[in-house]
Amino acid sequence: MQNRKVILFLILSVAFATVHYLAMQVNLYWYLWWFDNVMHFWGGILLGLGVHAICSLKSITLKPTMGLLLFTLVVATGTWEVFEWLAGLYDPTTHLFDTTKDIIVGFGGGLLAHIILNKRTMKL
Repeated sequence: MQNRKVILFLILSVAFATVHYLAMQVNLYWYLWWFDNVMHFWGGILLGLGVHAICSLKSITLKPTMGLLLFTLVVATGTWEVFEWLAGLYDPTTHLFDTTKDIIVGFGGGLLAHIILNKRTMKL
């Protein structure tokens, strides 16, 4: 049987993609000011869990270190924020504040997942 972290990551990723798709269909990002924060936090959690899930595979020899997590968060959040900018999914008057907030919230989710998974792993 596959690793529980991988299964949890896949389930939460499908749920995330579904919620994002539905939110785009009904414009939740524009009607609920806080919804973007929830999704960035959830995305950060997914990145933290994803790093741990990938590192738990038998064919991968990496350890889920803070450095690896931070590298993953920088690449993923940077790529996402550039995509939002290129796609025009921003308000020019609040872009700098919104981007900063998105990065902080996403990093918060990723760091929280990493801390929880590290503590859980240390107890086993």
